[in-house]
Amino acid sequence: MIIARIAHEEIKAKDPKYHATITKEIELLKEFAQEEINPFVESAVWADDNKAIAWGAFSNWHFVDTPVIAEGFEGEYEVDNANATWAIYEMRKTLKNMNKPKFNSGLALSFAWRYLIHLVGDIHQPLHASALYSDQFPHGDRGGNSFKITYPADKQVKNLHALWDSCVDQYGSIWAPVSDEEWNLLGKYSDDIKSEYPRSRVNKRVKVLDEREWAKESNKIATEVVYADIEPNTTPSEEYITRGREVVNEQLAVAGYRLADLMLQLRHYVSEGEEVESFMTE
Repeated sequence: MIIARIAHEEIKAKDPKYHATITKEIELLKEFAQEEINPFVESAVWADDNKAIAWGAFSNWHFVDTPVIAEGFEGEYEVDNANATWAIYEMRKTLKNMNKPKFNSGLALSFAWRYLIHLVGDIHQPLHASALYSDQFPHGDRGGNSFKITYPADKQVKNLHALWDSCVDQYGSIWAPVSDEEWNLLGKYSDDIKSEYPRSRVNKRVKVLDEREWAKESNKIATEVVYADIEPNTTPSEEYITRGREVVNEQLAVAGYRLADLMLQLRHYVSEGEEVESFMTE
């Protein structure tokens, strides 16, 4: 949710009116979520929350397993076309469509915002854009899920993917509904990250708003950092953890700024003077 919190603050400061419009559209599916304090930010985990009800039709949207090929591996591999980059592209199309709908399109808009927010976060996590192929993993390591590790600091972290999903053991685990205390923590985390990585420091990267390039960046990080200096069934070194946290924090900042800038560009048809209405009937 840190990425969503950064984007939330950025958009609210730059265009409060459009921020209110986006929030109203996101809130259309609030009844089918666990959000309380701020649906804009809390909706970042909605796509994952739905996995609890076997919401599997969109599972491939969460990643693009571009191969990281280990030295000496000569096997075959393929990348599913219905992946995170494709899904982000499709959500963008929906959210910048200027054709007047013939029906209440609120459900589609809310769904698209929610998945866009989630997937922009996913694709900046290097192991959502990579899979290691090696003699040990001839069919790929499923974005680090099959790459087992030991991590005494948190025994729930049993594989490389889990370690990187945890921001390399930073910030804890915050899910909707967010408490007041957790909301304040999210604010502190996002402020600290923006202080360490202000726009001026990462501006060149932030300007890139092509999801395919984001995936390439993440895959490069996976090759040069995530899969470097670590072997399956070992414990990450202190140096590995320190380097990983630095990479994660920059990714969080860049993703938050990019998400904000992208969302500000996605203007779609809204009748003049009309409020966003619920698609639910009373």
